[in-house]
Amino acid sequence: MSNLQKFNDTITEFEQEVDKLKSASNTYQKLQELLLAYDNVIKQLENNNDSLDSINKLQKDLHQKLQDNLIEIAGENKQHKQALEKLLIDNIDLVRKENKEFYRDLEGTIKIKLDENKSEIKQLIENERSKIKEIFEIEFAKNTNELKSVIESKIDKQTEEMIKEQKSIKKLTGILGGTILLVCVSVLLKLFFA
Repeated sequence: MSNLQKFNDTITEFEQEVDKLKSASNTYQKLQELLLAYDNVIKQLENNNDSLDSINKLQKDLHQKLQDNLIEIAGENKQHKQALEKLLIDNIDLVRKENKEFYRDLEGTIKIKLDENKSEIKQLIENERSKIKEIFEIEFAKNTNELKSVIESKIDKQTEEMIKEQKSIKKLTGILGGTILLVCVSVLLKLFFA
């Protein structure tokens, strides 16, 4: 009986060891499943990190393009301003030149008339002065109005272009912001529900 009892004890010990081995095997299997899940989470995080990096790069590129466009617009505005200033100076110089030529012609006419009759010349001078004054005022007003309309039209065009560019930049910024927000929300949802 003692051998039988020993045999029974040995079988019981074997059964306990088999149970322990089964438990260790189950634990090892669960550990392998956790490792696979951990690897999947790491891969997903790496993919998400790559996506965020590409979005960040795209945003930086768009920001750089925006800065470049603003610098270009500022340069064009400066060029247009210089062109308008040059046009104004050229027109003023042209008016001065025409006035000088007109006065020279007038002076020659006056000298000839002075020799003929001083009283007629005095009356002629007064008449010519008033005519010159009227012509000068009309021409000056005309040139001023033309310059004003040219300047206003150029400024209006530039303002419209800037407003269009601002609208497109706002739309692009809104789309980019929405895309980033969607990506962030999807990443967070995947992290919490994965």
